[in-house]
Amino acid sequence: MDETKLRSHLECPVCTCLPHNAKFFSCKNGHQICQHCYDKVKNCPQGRCQYSSPPTRELVIEKMISEADMKFNCENAGRGCHVELIREILIHHESECLSRLVPCPETDCQRLVVFSKLEDHRLREDDGEHSESPVPHIEGEEHSFQISLSNEDIANVQDLIYANRSWTEGGFCFYRIVLKKTNFWYSWVTIEASPQRAAMWKYTVKVENKVTGALVEVTGPVMPVDWTVKKVMESGFYLTLTSAVFESLVEEDTGDDEYKLPLVYTVKKIGS
Repeated sequence: MDETKLRSHLECPVCTCLPHNAKFFSCKNGHQICQHCYDKVKNCPQGRCQYSSPPTRELVIEKMISEADMKFNCENAGRGCHVELIREILIHHESECLSRLVPCPETDCQRLVVFSKLEDHRLREDDGEHSESPVPHIEGEEHSFQISLSNEDIANVQDLIYANRSWTEGGFCFYRIVLKKTNFWYSWVTIEASPQRAAMWKYTVKVENKVTGALVEVTGPVMPVDWTVKKVMESGFYLTLTSAVFESLVEEDTGDDEYKLPLVYTVKKIGS
């Protein structure tokens, strides 16, 4: 059987796509449907038929697809990607696809957004919590930030999230992430790029109280925008400050009960 005819038997009749990694189901009358389409409907689109609960898996179709040597649709076809490639190349494409879903870099948002629309998402948010437009910087340049704090921020055992600050460097957008969970403070750098491209970069964050001389400095891998806060926290690749260390690093600011935490970040390509 030639590839065109085989594809007509295997592709989803609803979206006419042939995903390489999706489950296939069938209704009570045997009409097949891919999981991407099944997740969007209540009844079978081909005859308003009912699905069993759980739906019947089309294991024969799935096995034929897993063994087929042909071009498949990108898993992001439903979001506008028209790429069709053989399986081995397609897997790499999907990790870089501009139509893939990624979590918003803002730690208090984390809404899934199409990668190519991240900037639009940031600009549409009018709650003041999303980061401002990224500032251009020269590669290897230091990026200094200050976080304003109150006595209550430091003393209370509560979660705190600070709006990101971002900059562009080497053709990429980087985000400074800072948050507090119970008695620990965390910080890392996220790049608006895939895991493969993130692996090419490292960051250093330095916190120094120039009055007391207290200093903490950490170097680690830059996090890809594809990773959620939970996944980053599970990785362990971030700056961690206990409350005691944190209090030794903050500096008094003007005004009563006001403090500031000075943070300095640098990002560099690995090997440079």
